[in-house]
Amino acid sequence: MNKWHEKDLDYIALGDSLTVGTGVPFWQQGFAERYLVESRRVLCRPVRFYKFAKNGATAGEILEISKSPCVEKAIREADIITITAGGNDLIRAARLFLQTKEIGILNKALKECTVNISALLTHIDALIAECEGPYIIRMINLYNPFSGTPQADSGVQKFNQHINSFSSYKNVKVADIYSVFKGREKELLSEDGIHPNARGYSLMEKTVSALGYSPLA
Repeated sequence: MNKWHEKDLDYIALGDSLTVGTGVPFWQQGFAERYLVESRRVLCRPVRFYKFAKNGATAGEILEISKSPCVEKAIREADIITITAGGNDLIRAARLFLQTKEIGILNKALKECTVNISALLTHIDALIAECEGPYIIRMINLYNPFSGTPQADSGVQKFNQHINSFSSYKNVKVADIYSVFKGREKELLSEDGIHPNARGYSLMEKTVSALGYSPLA
């Protein structure tokens, strides 16, 4: 048995308002806190928790967050990483698209988002490669906060095609939140119509946890 099996595990939650937990009161748990509890239960190990997230952050801004020295240090030691990214890229582009009907706005945002998430995963992999031991990365695809607009749903699905493709990266799995939320947006979103409520965050956690913890467990 090597030293990895003897140490406490580190969980890094990286992302936007979905990682912050926006949409529920401060005394309720968001997605990341719920996933932390489940990780401790499943792995039967102490798990330290570090959250680096910002409301409104785009994929490019999350990439920049990951490059700060304190975040890089945490990533090097990480065993579990969750990433929520792309939602704000989509929302900003969708709002402009609904005003202008210019499909190029969505395509440009999609390209930039894909490039930035790819760079983020490459950066994380390079940092973790400096240390020994297994690790997992869990990503979440996008639900549609504009469910009454067919064009917006088409845009969400295009974004998700690219986000889902990141499951080909080393140790990465993508949770299909889109399918969980589809048709249930009124039930699962908070009063702002954008962020999940407590039930929504609970289902996010369950969907991510269902991906398993291999090779950690």
